[in-house]
Amino acid sequence: MKAEQLSLWSPRSESANGAAPVVEPAPVEPPPLTPYYDEDGITIYHGDCLEILPRLGAVDHVITDPPYEAEAHTLQRRVSRPGGALMTEPLEFEQMDEVTRCRVAQLIGQRCRRWALVFCQVEGIPKWREAFTAGGMVHKRTCVWVKPDAQPCYGGDRPGIGYENFVAFHVPGRSRWNGGGRLSVFTYTKHDDGTHGTRNEHQTQKPQKLMRELVALFTDEDELIVDPFMGSGSTLVAAKNLGRRAIGIEIEERYCKVAVARLAQRVLPLVHARS
Repeated sequence: MKAEQLSLWSPRSESANGAAPVVEPAPVEPPPLTPYYDEDGITIYHGDCLEILPRLGAVDHVITDPPYEAEAHTLQRRVSRPGGALMTEPLEFEQMDEVTRCRVAQLIGQRCRRWALVFCQVEGIPKWREAFTAGGMVHKRTCVWVKPDAQPCYGGDRPGIGYENFVAFHVPGRSRWNGGGRLSVFTYTKHDDGTHGTRNEHQTQKPQKLMRELVALFTDEDELIVDPFMGSGSTLVAAKNLGRRAIGIEIEERYCKVAVARLAQRVLPLVHARS
């Protein structure tokens, strides 16, 4: 076919016909990320991780505790408070949805160089495994956190739940960690002081002893850890205390404030529980 027979659009041909040329608008660059906190290798961003993660570069690890699945969001959720009082306390945050799950797993898979550890309840294990596999990472192990101070089933019609899971994913290829042949079971009380009923800063806050062991086992000194669902900053506090760099992302400003206050506290010695 001869070139003169082709009818191709161009701004010049439009102008020849008397119409103004179509000018595509220049892409709008997003404003630079402004940290909520940035000291001693620890950075906090206040915002939605789906908007902030795409703007981060490569990271070494992800250690995070995303929102729970629907099964945990019950109006009958009861907790014990000091003095033995029982209180009904539904979770304040929204349950994990599948669009967010898949997008987060994809973004992590595009940026993570080594491990991604994701806390979840047992119902979420196959969902996170499917999402991370689609995002290009490999399921290595499903781990168990045993809680000696877990709440019993106050209704008495079924066993209580005395554990929580986290799933360990890795980029394709040989994995490495600092635990040798250690088992994938971790036993820690929910509260670092060992007391039953002490109120944490966040409803699903993880104990510092557990988080510090995970950071010590799965990461190396000066590596960069990201927590897209930072909450009250447990991952960041553990990272700081063990000489790792970390980035936390949190959508609720009140928890950003809590994390900053916790990061200002002194470094505590690492104590391992028997597990």
